[in-house]
Amino acid sequence: MAQNNPEEKLERAKQIALRNNRGQYETVEENILKFFRWISSLIDRLFFSTKYLGLFALILACLAYFVATYDSSSNTLSSSKVLSNVAINARYNSETFELSGLPSACEIVITGDAANVNNAASKKGYCQVDLEGYTEGTHTVKLNAMGYGDNVSTIVSPSEATIVLKKKTTIQFDLSYDYINMNQMDSRYILSEPTFAQGTKINIRASQDTLNSIALVKALIDVSGQTGDFEIEAPLVAYDRNGQAVNAEIVPSSVLASVKVSSPSIEVPIVLNPIGQVPVGLAIDTATIIDYQTTRIYAPENVLNSIREVYVNFDMSSVTENVDKDIMLPVVLPSGVSASDVTVVNVQVTLSTVSTRTLEKLPLNAHNNYNNLAISEIGFMNVDVELSGSENNIQAVNPDDIEVYFEMPEEPGVYELPLLVTIDGHPYVNVALERSMVNITVVEANQ
Repeated sequence: MAQNNPEEKLERAKQIALRNNRGQYETVEENILKFFRWISSLIDRLFFSTKYLGLFALILACLAYFVATYDSSSNTLSSSKVLSNVAINARYNSETFELSGLPSACEIVITGDAANVNNAASKKGYCQVDLEGYTEGTHTVKLNAMGYGDNVSTIVSPSEATIVLKKKTTIQFDLSYDYINMNQMDSRYILSEPTFAQGTKINIRASQDTLNSIALVKALIDVSGQTGDFEIEAPLVAYDRNGQAVNAEIVPSSVLASVKVSSPSIEVPIVLNPIGQVPVGLAIDTATIIDYQTTRIYAPENVLNSIREVYVNFDMSSVTENVDKDIMLPVVLPSGVSASDVTVVNVQVTLSTVSTRTLEKLPLNAHNNYNNLAISEIGFMNVDVELSGSENNIQAVNPDDIEVYFEMPEEPGVYELPLLVTIDGHPYVNVALERSMVNITVVEANQ
């Protein structure tokens, strides 16, 4: 037996291995082809077979619903909005009880779908406290948001409030009044005391504590634009001792007020009233109102009866130049006068340099000797007076225009008294006394 060649054995082994590998590849390829043929057959049965068409449609519908539902829920945006100063309403028996402690407004947070939140916020919602069935006393109650719909959630802040219910009682008060908007009525008109159709007694219903705090009740009468007698429905307001309005049930809440309107007036002269001192070295020669000499003033009759003239205050210290000038000055109205036809006047002032003149040996006079005392001794009986002013003014002064005097004491004794001096009819002349004091001895008149 012939021996095999080693090289031939190696070649034969390679051929055997190659055939085995090719067989494996062919097997894998066949399996893949079988899988795709199965898939193709399955799709044909599903799409083109009437037997499975309904099942396939159901699967597609479920898939579409899941996708749509998933997209909608994932894209929905949660939103919130804060509503401030939301009014708080209370349900309770207001005829029987007075309510205190409840806030006037609250804050509400609305949360939900953005569209629903916006819709709820546009509604006329409110906050409500239900006190039906509650009795007199202090209670902690819950605040509820109302009127915003069921599609949103709400949070109220504060969520609770501590309130007090007190039983009401009724007390009668005297009615007074105030005229309001007086600045909107011509000041020339005078208003009478009003009369009220329902009298001057008003009932107020409130808790006893509230009633005890009320100091007065006023009818507020609006007079804006009134020029004649009028009637008006005036609201009533209760006030405490500090002038603050008191929240109480006033019965009735308003009254019919009747008011008479008049315009009493008189014509009075306008008088120039010099005040102050002229600057050193200057003197006023003349000061004359050059436009209006009289004016008509408006006031109640009792005020007009006591007025004879009105004044224009002329401050002589404001004159600082030795020249003629015109000055515009306001008319000073006495107390109680509401208006004047003339409110300002023009005053023409003529200035000059100061001149002086001495009036010698003017007698001393005693004033106000209420106890009828007698002067037993006096240091002197006459005194010199020095005049200063413009040359024209001081030359126009007569000794009779000047009085030098002292005030008599009330009891006997020895006194050193100040001397006083007046000058009549010469407003722009200054006077100075040679002596300022006098010594006297006062005794009973029968001594």
